[in-house]
Amino acid sequence: MKKIFLLFIALFSSIGFLYSQKADSLFASAFSKYQSGDYKGSVENYTLAIKIKPDYNDAYFNRAISYDKMGEYKKALADFTKIISSAPTAEVYLNRGQVFQHSGKYKEAIGDFSKVIELNPSFDIAYMCRAEAYFQTGIYDLAIDDYNKIISEYPKYAPAYYKLGVVYDEMLEYEKAIFSYTLALHYDSTDARSYYNRGYDYDELEQNEEAVKDFTKAIAHDTAFTDAFFNRAYIYDELKMYEKAITDYTKVIALDPESPDAYFNRGLAKLSLGRHAESCSDILKAAQLGDKEAWKYYKQNCN
Repeated sequence: MKKIFLLFIALFSSIGFLYSQKADSLFASAFSKYQSGDYKGSVENYTLAIKIKPDYNDAYFNRAISYDKMGEYKKALADFTKIISSAPTAEVYLNRGQVFQHSGKYKEAIGDFSKVIELNPSFDIAYMCRAEAYFQTGIYDLAIDDYNKIISEYPKYAPAYYKLGVVYDEMLEYEKAIFSYTLALHYDSTDARSYYNRGYDYDELEQNEEAVKDFTKAIAHDTAFTDAFFNRAYIYDELKMYEKAITDYTKVIALDPESPDAYFNRGLAKLSLGRHAESCSDILKAAQLGDKEAWKYYKQNCN
């Protein structure tokens, strides 16, 4: 009986080892599918691995990330919460917080990011994530505190200055925003977004020349930056530089043929140069694209 019992233990151990190998093989296959963008296939394989190995936290973790990519936020949250029940690490709270953020649950996200910082105060990405969540909920002062915390640790980190500028923009504090974007550009002179936002703020402060310079730099670093072309054209309009405005509106239309504003404004610029027929053609196109003001103008001035 003793020999038979030992044989049974060995057999049971072998079966367990084979099942573990199978689960690991499914895990590897799931990871490969995730990397190739097959998130659904990835989820299926992680699920099979979990059925074989119910305490497979790595599979729950990766499946949650796949669910997040698919927009299946409730399922992603359920998987991360399952892990937290047995292994409440900073990394899991961070990832669950990001899912809360993706699903628009910013207060819950703030709670998780704060938990990350409590567990690991040096986990700097949590400050960036929490700052964004504070921003989304309109708690601007705390967002600023978190971005400044990142800047104090990484004074050359351009994205933190950029995000700080965005917060100041929402607060209509354009001078502070300009200062933040200027610092962002000091450390990353290729960031088209910072040039664009600073240009927008200069325009708000009626510093047209500086605004045009920044929109031009934004375009230099992103030749498909539609809004930069449009805003520069708008300033050219204000400065009565109609040919330049028309050139920029034409570029906007090339990038976005369904833009009624570009057609309407280009039409008005052409009218200022006495090109009435071309003007009406553009304004009609704007009207056909759904611009009610363009319809009204066309009926009054082009028939």
